[in-house]
Amino acid sequence: MKLRLILGRYYRDTLNKRSEKYITRLVIVLLCMLPFGRINAQENVTETENRIWSVKIEGNRSFEGLVIKNNIANEGPSFWQKINIFKKTGTSIDKTEIRKDVIRIERFYQRRGYVDVQVSYELRARRKEWKKDLVFIVKENTPVRIAKVTLQTNASEADSAAIFGGNKFKRELNRIPYREGEVYQPIEEAEVLGRLIRVIKNKGYAYADLQIDARVDTSDRKAVIEFIADPGPQTRFDSIIVDGESTIDKEVVKRETGIKKGELYSEQAMRQAQREVFKHHLFRLALVSIPDQPKDSTLEIALRVKELPLRSLQLKLGIGDFDRLEEPIAWNNSWKLFRGQGTWVYRNVRGKGERFSVTGKYSFFEQNLSADYLFPYVYNTKSSISINPYYQRRDERAYNIETGGIQSTYGYEYNEFTTGTFSYQFSLNNETELRGSTTIPDSLLSYDKSSFAFNLYYARGVRRGNNGIIIQPYLELSGLFGEASFSFQKVSLDVRKYFELNSKLTLATRIRGGAIYYSKQDSLPSDIRFYSGGTNTVRGWGRQQLGPKRLVVETDTSGAGQVNTYSYVPEGGNAVLNFNVELRQQLDSFIKGFGVAAFLDGGQVWRRMSDINSGDIQFGVGGGLRYRSPIGPIRVDVGYKVNPTNEDLNIVKGVDRGNIWDRWGIHFSIGQAF
Repeated sequence: MKLRLILGRYYRDTLNKRSEKYITRLVIVLLCMLPFGRINAQENVTETENRIWSVKIEGNRSFEGLVIKNNIANEGPSFWQKINIFKKTGTSIDKTEIRKDVIRIERFYQRRGYVDVQVSYELRARRKEWKKDLVFIVKENTPVRIAKVTLQTNASEADSAAIFGGNKFKRELNRIPYREGEVYQPIEEAEVLGRLIRVIKNKGYAYADLQIDARVDTSDRKAVIEFIADPGPQTRFDSIIVDGESTIDKEVVKRETGIKKGELYSEQAMRQAQREVFKHHLFRLALVSIPDQPKDSTLEIALRVKELPLRSLQLKLGIGDFDRLEEPIAWNNSWKLFRGQGTWVYRNVRGKGERFSVTGKYSFFEQNLSADYLFPYVYNTKSSISINPYYQRRDERAYNIETGGIQSTYGYEYNEFTTGTFSYQFSLNNETELRGSTTIPDSLLSYDKSSFAFNLYYARGVRRGNNGIIIQPYLELSGLFGEASFSFQKVSLDVRKYFELNSKLTLATRIRGGAIYYSKQDSLPSDIRFYSGGTNTVRGWGRQQLGPKRLVVETDTSGAGQVNTYSYVPEGGNAVLNFNVELRQQLDSFIKGFGVAAFLDGGQVWRRMSDINSGDIQFGVGGGLRYRSPIGPIRVDVGYKVNPTNEDLNIVKGVDRGNIWDRWGIHFSIGQAF
């Protein structure tokens, strides 16, 4: 009121238009400064500019917060978004979406037996008003637990004994989460039914059906679980209908399934048949199914296949062999890293699934020409015979070698986990250069090799290197009948174990050892000996650079004076030991397809068996980057020599002739280290 009187008196004293204009502006300014105006403006800013800075779960005892947050929509900004100081980051607050997340969390708990769960939320302010912590508060309450588990079936006494009386069904029943005293989780129902019905079907009951009747008493927090089984008739395999083939005899296709008429039906056999056909060199597609038919004691199955081209030519270009470069990479030598490969394949020789191929490889360090003829399914068993003539030339750090010969291999697949091979190889070998040595006998430079080799490969639970074990023993016997220049026995064992710590983190371990038994310890050709170091053994060292070495002095007299160049050349040995521990982390949540790894490698090569000493073990540590490409993991590793020798550092007679990079090794390759 006082303000109005002042304005009125002023207005009466100033009647000109100019004064009126100024008064109008003053009134507008005063109105904008009133309290209600400031409150509305601030509320509008707060409502539009508040951001979710983090999402937290409180009160959760039974489930990790990270697991719960994977089931809701709201999330805070990433680390990289948070460090951006130039703009406000984070999701704008949407209370409708927050309330939906409350319902999502409640359903998450209810599907896991917590029927009375209560969820609320709070928006807690941080130091900056626009930053809010979204906190979901969970009150779990008492879950529903299983009081009793029963099994009902309409099967005959004989069928019931065959299905439920065996140890297999009982073991599976004891493994499922539906047991007395356990929390009843409806979300587990599909998995439980799948596991139990799989056991029933693997006993020959192709049409088996299994249902769960769960009676839940929410007041007492108890549930009674009843399994109702209808196994149907026990069935045996009858005929196989093959569809999709064009050039391949149907009997050849049926043979690859491994299913025989009259065998008891097994769902596992069905899956294995599909895998066997799919992995065959003739097919690009294989699908095994059960067509519509009367539900009786015989079962007809359908196999649909799609062939690969009968003949094909494949060309590949790549880059690699960083470990084999003896000088730093530069423009004048980078071409040495490129490699190429060409393969021509005829997949169905004589119409019986026999395969003939010719392969040529070329790089600066290696040239190879080989042929391969494969006879599959020998004597109607899961065995094969291959004949492989070849020529090869390799340039290694210690030697250059030319090899020509032939190898014949008999392979047998014992089961889906175990494969064994027995092979015979005869070759003519010529080591054209042994660097730094002029006193090597001619017998070591040009020699015959005749050997029998036994190899066993066992792999179980390995899925893309994430979980499982691989065991690979090897035995080679050379010169058994005096037909070779050297008689020796070579054994090795490679064991790999993978631990999947979570969906993105894997611990990979490996140990490999080998020995050569030969009466004249130091007189075996270079190509037969063991070597270590490089991208797949002990990183930090280059290819073949770990272990015994000899000093090489090269003299250059082309200039005005004499210049000596000193280097160490690996010699190899008759005993080797390597081990590797690698932690692999996928970064798909940050950048799709990429991952990182940290590793510890160790190993050594000894000239003689009598030289073996654990104190000689050398270690390399480091890390690397991985990219999951269509052709396999592409990796770059950087390794550091923990305990190098003087030879490793190029220290000659007390004089350091190396540089700081002698302690480091960079490794580039396709595929995991092991």
